[in-house]
Amino acid sequence: MRRGKLALILFLLAFYMFIMMYVFFAIIHIDALDNFIMAMLFEVAGFCVLMGSLWNAFFSKSMKLGFRVPLLMTTVGYTVLLNLINCIGVTAVKSQYFILLHIALLFLYCLVTIPIYIAGKTH
Repeated sequence: MRRGKLALILFLLAFYMFIMMYVFFAIIHIDALDNFIMAMLFEVAGFCVLMGSLWNAFFSKSMKLGFRVPLLMTTVGYTVLLNLINCIGVTAVKSQYFILLHIALLFLYCLVTIPIYIAGKTH
């Protein structure tokens, strides 16, 4: 059962990254833009957050179920907003504001999820 979950999660994460990289490089041509490095940095950070959250939600027994769902939904919402900012803002926003927008979004995500994680942790 655990192998099936792990295979599904890895497939979905790989498919998600394939879609995002296709959008970035084939549609937007992000490698020719000024915000290329920051967009890739925050996309990789968002992917790691999503991967860690999925791992915690499906395989960790140290968190109560009532806290896993809001944590996972907040992470999915963060990932969707991150992708919208990356796809829309990479061409339209100046570099300084692009970075500031990402840092503010990451701060809000941490502000919401860290208390959920602490409250849901069992000893």
